[in-house]
Amino acid sequence: EASRVLSKYEWGYAFQELACRGEDVKLTFERDVGWEACVVDEKGNEIALSDAGWDPRERPRYEDLERKINEVLPEPLWLRMIGEAQEKGLKFQREE
Repeated sequence: EASRVLSKYEWGYAFQELACRGEDVKLTFERDVGWEACVVDEKGNEIALSDAGWDPRERPRYEDLERKINEVLPEPLWLRMIGEAQEKGLKFQREE
């Protein structure tokens, strides 16, 4: 169905944001490139998620994204945030 719509235009993009393992994930699709994924860390940095075994014409499955996030960011977000609180104190108590 998407092919029928995208074939009418010179440029075709799709964009989706989702949460996977408590992390913000962005999925983008460009007709000539295929699907790309990245995870946005707590500092706003985008970390590319890719795997040689992924077919760029197929949208990455949730399980594959989860496995790749576990490789790239082994500690979950909540654990990283606890580490920051232990190091800097609670946000409402900081004098930044």
